[in-house]
Amino acid sequence: MPLHDKVFYIALFFIVGTLSAGFGIGIWWTLLGAFLMSKFIFSIGIRKTLIFTAICFSGFFYLHLYDVLQKDVIPLGEDRYFEGLVVKEPEEGINSTKLSVKLNEPYRGEVQLYTAPGVSFEYGDWIAFEGSVEISPGGFNIASFPGGMDVMTKNRGNGVRKALIGLKGSLVGKLEAVLPAEHAALASGLLLGERSEFTDDFEQAMRNSGTTHIVALSGYNIAILVMVISGIFSYLWNRKIAFYLSLLIIPGFVVMTGAAPSVIRAGIMGLILLLAENQNRSYSPRNAITLAALVMILFNPRVGVDDVGFQLSFAALLGIVYLYPLLEKKFNIQSEGFLSWKKNALQTASAQIAVLPIVLYTFGFFSPVALISNVLILEFIPITMLLSFLTTILGFVSFHLSLIAGWISSVFLSYEIFIIKFFGLSWF
Repeated sequence: MPLHDKVFYIALFFIVGTLSAGFGIGIWWTLLGAFLMSKFIFSIGIRKTLIFTAICFSGFFYLHLYDVLQKDVIPLGEDRYFEGLVVKEPEEGINSTKLSVKLNEPYRGEVQLYTAPGVSFEYGDWIAFEGSVEISPGGFNIASFPGGMDVMTKNRGNGVRKALIGLKGSLVGKLEAVLPAEHAALASGLLLGERSEFTDDFEQAMRNSGTTHIVALSGYNIAILVMVISGIFSYLWNRKIAFYLSLLIIPGFVVMTGAAPSVIRAGIMGLILLLAENQNRSYSPRNAITLAALVMILFNPRVGVDDVGFQLSFAALLGIVYLYPLLEKKFNIQSEGFLSWKKNALQTASAQIAVLPIVLYTFGFFSPVALISNVLILEFIPITMLLSFLTTILGFVSFHLSLIAGWISSVFLSYEIFIIKFFGLSWF
């Protein structure tokens, strides 16, 4: 068996083990399933079947060990005094601000703390608050509008991450300086996954139209940004320097934008693609997807079970990688047509089919117009991102040059906002 196949099967069966443990499947059913899967689906020999079944068991055990070591120690439903570190950039909303706070001893765990909008907190603040912690329907620890909130000390977080968050704020500020508020909000979403300035109506329109994914910072968004940035680096320096700078840009971008599961997955796969191209090796989407999932699960084996973003991200990608070629062959796509509508329609359909079970189970809602809205939008997303990126960069050089780029990008942003709102109408 070639080395890349061995790596794939090891990663796959480890992941299966963690998912089985997370979803409460018994150990004997898990081992039986792993044995049957390796023997009859993948037609692996008996010796390797036993090895991969043992690897599945190790994944099963790994999640339970993680649960024991990382178990939260938080008194629920009791008014207590807490101290902790703000470990993520605060999420500003219209009605509240959400802080992710990692509690200090004698407690252990992370709490999503909701406080009044406009209250000044930053990543790296060591804060104190009084209140009770409850479990939300999604399984998160939450504390709503606690009392006695105060910043004890500042700048307790990672300096690099704080600088990257500051850079993100500067980039958003350059967009807001030259674009109308709604245009700047969508441009910030496309480039940086920033959604704090979205109104409730606009977010609902995105959900209804099936276009939320365009601001979810998937591999599609990151690939566009990496191509633009790599192109700039290649123009300024030689290929080797451009390669190493691109390797630094991807993890920096992941951290700057909040390290959501879809971004981490896209970042890992982007790094694998860059390494494959630099070493003149073939790029295997199958192995890249599996390796990305393995890396994320090794850091947090519960991410595959508890994080819907992880599930949707990988399901959509699997649909595009495996289902799309089948549909393309089935419908005999010879030319892309106007606005590449055939390609966009099939890719959207592939992703929607793959995520449909998760969406229906989790949200109980599916957008019936997603195919049409995505066909009309997706072809314009790369040019919109490029122009929005130029608008931010030029903002550091010249306000007037940034304003000109902003005027051009506004043409595309206006069109995309119109499509989102039109297909997001409730009568659809």
